[in-house]
Amino acid sequence: CSSDLISRMINLKKYTKACVFASMMCVCGLVQAQTSTVEGWDFQTEYLRHNKSDKHVDNYNLHVYTHLWNNDYLSLYGGGIATIADGYMDREERNNSDAVGIGPSVMARLEFNPFGNFYAGLEAAGSMRFFTKAHPAGGRCYDFLWQVGPRLSYKFGNYTAVGISAYYAHASNGMNSHNPGYEMKGLALDVEYKF
Repeated sequence: CSSDLISRMINLKKYTKACVFASMMCVCGLVQAQTSTVEGWDFQTEYLRHNKSDKHVDNYNLHVYTHLWNNDYLSLYGGGIATIADGYMDREERNNSDAVGIGPSVMARLEFNPFGNFYAGLEAAGSMRFFTKAHPAGGRCYDFLWQVGPRLSYKFGNYTAVGISAYYAHASNGMNSHNPGYEMKGLALDVEYKF
């Protein structure tokens, strides 16, 4: 009886995934293919709050990107990040994980134009950050920050666009030792401007 129930649950999961995928394809077919990019500079500021109770590290980030390439749906950007990290990794020890970091960053946006000057889509970014000290406590003086989340934006003509993104983020240095990674969630505001 239990194996039959498990089999039904697996089939229900497959059915649900198929329905979600089909719905997304229908929605994509109804919206216009166009990105909000103005082929200029993108200035993005964000607050990422710790996501686990035992790892209290928050990030305040500033990204500066320049437009590299786009087609009807996808835009690619390259640039840099400046970070202020604040907090600690262990509640009991209260070890200091405060640090300042900078480094290169890349970002991709997949967007659709549902109506008017409004755009909706998904944004993903990857950054390598070099810190003023080992960050977080017990780590190394560099890490990689990966971010992904939905984005809404509004385009003002051909020279300006503004957007808001909700991110899930992970930071770690990718090594087998001295790699106390942490997760965050947060919001980002950006302004893209063509000078």
